[in-house]
Amino acid sequence: MLFQSLFLTLLVNYFPLSASSPRLPTRHLCLNLLTDLLQNPVSLVQLDSGKLYVAERDGKIQLVSIGDRSAPEVALDLSDKVLSKGDHLGILAMTLHPRFRFNGFIYIMYSTDTDDPEFHHKQLISRFTLASSNTSEIDKYSESIILEIYQSAPTGGQIWFGLEDHVLYAAVGDGSRARRRRFDRGSHNGKILRINVDVDPKIDGNVPYKIPADNPFAHQPSTLLPEVYAYGLQNPWRCSEEQRETKKGITQTRTICVDVGAKFSDFNIIQKGGMFGWIDEAFSPCHDLDSCRNASKLKSEFKLPICRYSGIAVGGVFYQSWNVYLFADYMRGSLHYLRATHSGNAWLRGSVEILNNDTCGANQRTLTHQTVLNLQQTSDKDLYILTVSSDNIDEEPNGHLYKIALPKPASKV
Repeated sequence: MLFQSLFLTLLVNYFPLSASSPRLPTRHLCLNLLTDLLQNPVSLVQLDSGKLYVAERDGKIQLVSIGDRSAPEVALDLSDKVLSKGDHLGILAMTLHPRFRFNGFIYIMYSTDTDDPEFHHKQLISRFTLASSNTSEIDKYSESIILEIYQSAPTGGQIWFGLEDHVLYAAVGDGSRARRRRFDRGSHNGKILRINVDVDPKIDGNVPYKIPADNPFAHQPSTLLPEVYAYGLQNPWRCSEEQRETKKGITQTRTICVDVGAKFSDFNIIQKGGMFGWIDEAFSPCHDLDSCRNASKLKSEFKLPICRYSGIAVGGVFYQSWNVYLFADYMRGSLHYLRATHSGNAWLRGSVEILNNDTCGANQRTLTHQTVLNLQQTSDKDLYILTVSSDNIDEEPNGHLYKIALPKPASKV
């Protein structure tokens, strides 16, 4: 989680934006305020075309009705279970099962206490179920723990179901107390995990999940965790997946995870069995992105980021209207985008200006005095931004939910 410790880190280790790489033109967007009655909102999912679940770090899932400016309704309260007093803690992410409309399953990643003195807390991935088929309330007592990870900060924090394979992915931080665990494929820390939560007790037994047969280490020695899909990540705070069609008509899926470090944020296209985060390690044959791109005889598992951003990036979503990857800067409260070149071998960066004029219509806002905690896209392809007020972070409520929109053409204003 990105909170007070990151402010201190940036004050000491802040790097300006690089001026050496080519820039793309500035684009423009509008922000429509949906509600400012949230508290530390960190994640959202679409319940139906008019309703959203919004997860608050302190342990509540709020039901927000789009177009209704009244206070959100509490759909689930886990505040008595969630450990949220401290950096990198609380509810971190949530996602709906691909067959949510039929089974009512919602998955939540959150922090809770542990008695193990070696670790600060546990990071749980749990499944909850709707209280009934005709309600938005989530049954607190339906919790089924899928995975427990013993953890210290940074925790990372993202879960999602693959668009193509429909299995559950989890982005987990390395925990600074045990940094080397991210390169240890026998540890959950510093990994992208991939598990199949659709189990049949009659066939699979009494297990919370099973291992996809095509996981890279599914058939390796028992010292390697078969859940591991990719490794070497420090603080994979947000990941986003998209499907696109190639010129030959083949549908391809790609996932970008933003790995947030103390000085840089690396944008990685996650690859099966890939090792990330190695550039800054002593064993690396090269130590900056340009020289590593030109290095020869790199090990096949060594994967390079597509972009290294000098700051704390909050990623991010694929914005199909522009065919770009959109992300935010946590410290500056600004938006930026990445776009691949025609060859696909390089990604260029551009800035986004938030407008607040007649081209945006009524109820528009900017990100002035706002800290961006997340950008997310729903199944309807709508884009949303979750923020807190940076000038009154301890006040309640301090959180905002915005919907992203394109400016109206000048001729229609």
